[in-house]
Amino acid sequence: MKFVVIGAGVIGSTLHRLLKRAGHDVIVVEAGKRKVYPTLIHSLLLKGEDVWLARRTLELYDQLRVKTREFPAYTILRDKGELPHLWEEVGVKIEEKYIDWLSSEAIVTRGSDRLVWIGSFIKSTPVVKGEARLSVNGGKTRVTVEGVQLSADYVILAAGAWNSKLYPEVRSKSYFCWAVAAYGPRQLDSSFVYDYELGFYSRPLLGLGLPLGILGDGDVVECEPEERLRVDYRNLVREASKRLGKLTPLYVGWGHCEGSPDMRPAYGRLRDDLLYVGGLDGYGAEVGPAVAEMVVDLVLKGEEKAGYLVDRFDDVQDFRLGREPHELP
Repeated sequence: MKFVVIGAGVIGSTLHRLLKRAGHDVIVVEAGKRKVYPTLIHSLLLKGEDVWLARRTLELYDQLRVKTREFPAYTILRDKGELPHLWEEVGVKIEEKYIDWLSSEAIVTRGSDRLVWIGSFIKSTPVVKGEARLSVNGGKTRVTVEGVQLSADYVILAAGAWNSKLYPEVRSKSYFCWAVAAYGPRQLDSSFVYDYELGFYSRPLLGLGLPLGILGDGDVVECEPEERLRVDYRNLVREASKRLGKLTPLYVGWGHCEGSPDMRPAYGRLRDDLLYVGGLDGYGAEVGPAVAEMVVDLVLKGEEKAGYLVDRFDDVQDFRLGREPHELP
């Protein structure tokens, strides 16, 4: 069969490899509007069913030979509930103790958090460059790129924040996401910190032992997918400095994420020959490849994963985006 995949992000790149491995012809179309950073987070410290998607994604990274590197993680969270038990089910090793350099009790986890060299994975995906246009003609979905029509048995819409622009029936919205590269103590580049008391996370920049890291707060601000917003990062740096020590901001990285009505991934058929996959809600590197695999299983095997199908939004008329799924409280 022939597939046209619109979007060469984490999902599109995974779809290309999985479908090619199954013996199908695949064209990936990429407009080149999204930012591709060298590394992203993969964490098993999620909640609900998404933990298992993250576990499967880790297995797929191994199969697809995507480079990852593990680091210890420190989570400061008072209302833990059943989360530690859930994390242990997917292989995370947990210890709770006082951490001197954080001046706080923390859940210390091993096997939970990694950097994923996602940039090289995405950039190695062969693409047709240009902006895709979708139309329906004679009951069949058509894809046109720079005036050239691409033929396919199936079209898969995987364009992230641009999905609802390409096909307005998609129930998703774009939001602005950003993080700050900062100079500070060496722990920045050797561990993950999730602080739900002060409202920030930090993660290694490249894991080379340099006193450099990335800070974020996970806030969601709805906007158009090509709109750049001004951000005030001073409060984030100030709060993180209370826990981590003196921090000097160096650079603000930004992009656009796609949020679904319930802030969880979604996939399924929009038409007989048109499939949608998205709503990664800021944690594409954690769950994206597993969601891509669900699309492949739907098309090739007729298998459906209850709870993630896009038709759960059929009755949604309007909505506001909530908190990102890895924001636990």
